Amino acid sequence: MKILISVDPEIPVPPIYYGGIERIVDSLINQYTDKGHEVYLIAHRDSNNKKAVKIFPWPRLSSRGTLNIVSNAKALYKAYKTIKPDIIHSFSRLLYLYPLLFLAHKSKLRIVQTYQREINHKSTSLAHFLFGKKLFFTACGHHLIENLPVKKYATGIHNFADTNFYKDDSNIHKKHLMFLGRIQDIKGTKEAVNVALETNNELIIAGNIQPGHDEYFENQIKPYLENPLINYVGPVNDEQKLYYLQCSKAFLFPIKWEEPFGIVMAEAMACGTPVIGFKRGSVPEVVIHNQNGFIVSDVNEMISAVNKIDKIDRLEVRADCEKRFSLEVISKQYISLFSKMTS
Repeated sequence: MKILISVDPEIPVPPIYYGGIERIVDSLINQYTDKGHEVYLIAHRDSNNKKAVKIFPWPRLSSRGTLNIVSNAKALYKAYKTIKPDIIHSFSRLLYLYPLLFLAHKSKLRIVQTYQREINHKSTSLAHFLFGKKLFFTACGHHLIENLPVKKYATGIHNFADTNFYKDDSNIHKKHLMFLGRIQDIKGTKEAVNVALETNNELIIAGNIQPGHDEYFENQIKPYLENPLINYVGPVNDEQKLYYLQCSKAFLFPIKWEEPFGIVMAEAMACGTPVIGFKRGSVPEVVIHNQNGFIVSDVNEMISAVNKIDKIDRLEVRADCEKRFSLEVISKQYISLFSKMTS
């Protein structure tokens, strides 16, 4: 199968330091290639995935603005004309696909548009009206497509954790709770602090303080850093993240918005670390209550869950992650979808 993957032009594949979807795309290219497929990529001009047959650079490094959209849409059209793929797997703008409309109806081309965020109902409905069965939608969380008008032509395929890298280490003492994410209200950093203090557990807080959220950190988090139980370690790289997760009794995910997926939950599970999350977004899809963690409604329930975290078998947590969120499993789900569409 010949696959052309497109990803938003802002960040190279693989990312120079750290990236979300760019890292996912890089891993999927490697998996698709290892399974015998011919993979091409259209991405930032500094992208350097070694297994892609060819990398087409976007002419514009922004996905916003009419001129940028038109220029990049033309580039995707030219890339298609050059290689004539069986599948275009788009992680980029839906608008980039429109120049392919006529060709899609005159050829065997199939398109998969993947979302990592809330989906616009109007744009997907219009795209489906124009492309018909040539276009299929996927999202990183099933909850993102629940109310989608074109739900019949959409499915959820989760993101994955690198289970070869994220592993438990039974020799490391499980000594603290962990919060990892942007330091802001919707992520529930303050709620994690409250849980740690009420259960008398050390809490490791890792993550960025994004512009515009300095006041939240200064007023809601910083005053508690004088308490020896609360430790803010700042942004972390993969090796640091691995160590802190391996040391964790539980991973706290007190989100206050509809998180599309939350890759950190899968990474924690890969380390055998149980997840305790608020019942929002993808949490009910990721956490199996009483098996790999606990689904809770508020801080009080999270406190109760922390106090019974020893009932969760870390080996079962790891096994469940391998079964549902490994790269091998998720890449097979995409390949299976591609095969059904092209058969």
